[in-house]
Amino acid sequence: MNILLLLFIVTGTSVCLFLALFCITSLIERKLRAALLGGLFFLILAGFWFGGFLIFLPGDYVVAGAVILVLIPGILFFIPVGKKKVQKISTITERVDERDTMFAREKYRAGTKEYDAYYKMRPDKKETDYKIRRLPELLNPGGKYYEPLRSKYIESLFKLEESLVGYVDGPVNPEKKLVDPEQMSVILKKVTLHLGADEVGIARLNPYYVYSHVGRGPEMWGAEIENKHPYAIVFTVEMDYAGVEQAPRIGITEQTAIQYLNVQRISIVLAEYLRQLGYGARAHISGSNYQIILPPVAYDAGLGELGRLGYLISPRFGARIRLGTVTTEMPLVPDKPIQFGVQDFCEKCSKCAINCPPGAIPNGGKTMVRGVEKWQLDIEKCYIYWRTTGTDCGLCMKVCPFSHPDTLVHNILRQGIKRSSFARWISVFGDDLFYGKKVKF
Repeated sequence: MNILLLLFIVTGTSVCLFLALFCITSLIERKLRAALLGGLFFLILAGFWFGGFLIFLPGDYVVAGAVILVLIPGILFFIPVGKKKVQKISTITERVDERDTMFAREKYRAGTKEYDAYYKMRPDKKETDYKIRRLPELLNPGGKYYEPLRSKYIESLFKLEESLVGYVDGPVNPEKKLVDPEQMSVILKKVTLHLGADEVGIARLNPYYVYSHVGRGPEMWGAEIENKHPYAIVFTVEMDYAGVEQAPRIGITEQTAIQYLNVQRISIVLAEYLRQLGYGARAHISGSNYQIILPPVAYDAGLGELGRLGYLISPRFGARIRLGTVTTEMPLVPDKPIQFGVQDFCEKCSKCAINCPPGAIPNGGKTMVRGVEKWQLDIEKCYIYWRTTGTDCGLCMKVCPFSHPDTLVHNILRQGIKRSSFARWISVFGDDLFYGKKVKF
């Protein structure tokens, strides 16, 4: 057997095996369209590649041409081609006021001092917020996907989470343990993973990512936030793929509540451990007790990149994650931000924007927001849709191509996307072809 024939057989077999694996994976993921198309391409390629060879016995030039036709795109898919686009961050000089967040604004009630003070400060928000408060609250009757029994179950999860806000901080052991920053960084990452996190990193806390004033929570509304901790331990927990696939129905909110509870457990235990070692530490959890903006801190910790949909995108799980953070005064060794093709990919892909029912995700380019170049969401449009459905939607998370499960076939594609601009272009095209550009729900 000559080398050319061997190369022909190996090339065809490799592509056919990948298509077969893709087909099987798609069936497991219950993606019928992808499975059918993958199976069809498998049959066509196998028939033409091997059947055609046996029937027509082509000459060396034809065989070589066929091999080159497959090998060149395959090589371009995995070798570094094109420049990696990075998140542009200039000098940040302004902190975000938590009183302006949608979760704070929805709670302001006429006749309260918070209501009067806020709309005196932000009169332009009053009409929009009034319309939002007239809509049904999440998990309440009137929402499109309201389910009485399931909603009560999810409410019980959120109530437990709200009851844990008193555990985010506490007394610090006066006997401070002397630690080696590098050693403790390794230990704390192992502890965080052992507690149930899926990914963990450490960031030097940018003070401009700390909210300026309290907008909700047990602290006094409007008080200045003084978090001087220099470091943040940031982690992710994966959201169950099947749960996210239920978006925008109530299953996505159930999965959100479950993973937030896991995040809280990890954060609270980790913060208490640091305080027992003699170092101030605070957990930042859902249930009205954030003091910092988590996505940019997670970016600094090397856990992912900020995507078009406004979430952090993880290399392993895409947008199917929830973030947790503990800030501390313990000296640690920070990680560095990573780039794996998200900025370029999101420029080419607009699937989250196309599938966003209220049009809250921009379909165009980035804008500079407080020194960070990013795709700016319309939070009012997004939250109005939440209140209409009675869930936290999650459609953007569901359709994001990075959110496919952490399986061999998707990881092979991720390796190409990480390295090659060609891979990012062909992957956007392929995702639209196999999974559809517009999802049905």
